[in-house]
Amino acid sequence: MAEIVGPAFAKLNLMAGTARLLEQVDLKPDDLMVFNRDFDLLVKELSKVDPELGHNLAAEKEFYLGVNQIAKGYFNMKPFGGLKSSTGQYGMNIISPQNLKTDAAGATRRYLSWAQTLSVTISGTHQFILGTSATAECYASAESEKKEVIGFHAFLSYKPDPKLVLLHLEINDYPYPTWNVEPYAKITKADKLFKILPIPGRVILHPGGKFALQGFFDIGSSMAAAVSVDVEICPFGLCFAEYDQFESSNIH
Repeated sequence: MAEIVGPAFAKLNLMAGTARLLEQVDLKPDDLMVFNRDFDLLVKELSKVDPELGHNLAAEKEFYLGVNQIAKGYFNMKPFGGLKSSTGQYGMNIISPQNLKTDAAGATRRYLSWAQTLSVTISGTHQFILGTSATAECYASAESEKKEVIGFHAFLSYKPDPKLVLLHLEINDYPYPTWNVEPYAKITKADKLFKILPIPGRVILHPGGKFALQGFFDIGSSMAAAVSVDVEICPFGLCFAEYDQFESSNIH
């Protein structure tokens, strides 16, 4: 079993916080065939929704192949079932709100929807978007038979103008510097409401890994009270999980 250790994190531009070692194994030929088939299907279908979305995901295929290899290492070498995994396998899908948990035990979902209304005060124009505090982050499940490995390379904002200026990520107890997303958030394109918000690296959460996302909002400088800001921002990437995590009774 190979391991991704310190120097490889910089080479691959990974953001994993204090995690400095990830297990990784090569996929078997059948696993690789399923991955290529289903990843390409996701790209094809997303491209029908919007060519920019499909192109953006397609450009990260090598990264998600690596995330899959990490997942196989954590999932005890189970066979990969792709988008249609079954008992005894692990699978993948686009990250949903239900994939983010309140703790590593993984029994409780953090969200049922990405849509939120945040209360932003003039004294500090930042607010948690994903996670509710520095000690209440979003987790990838480490629950037996329901483990997750989550990877994402960008954020999606489904709201046309959430007044977003900066983003700040904390991953596995490591606070990364803020980065500016104002041009991506505020500049509009004809007939397109969603925005792709880039990240300065690629994020991998191993089972039990966690992150929180804060946003800094432009609400003006003369507000006397808190301002409500509607957001619908989510990680854009894939969740790899053991079959029981994707089984329908665990999603509702």
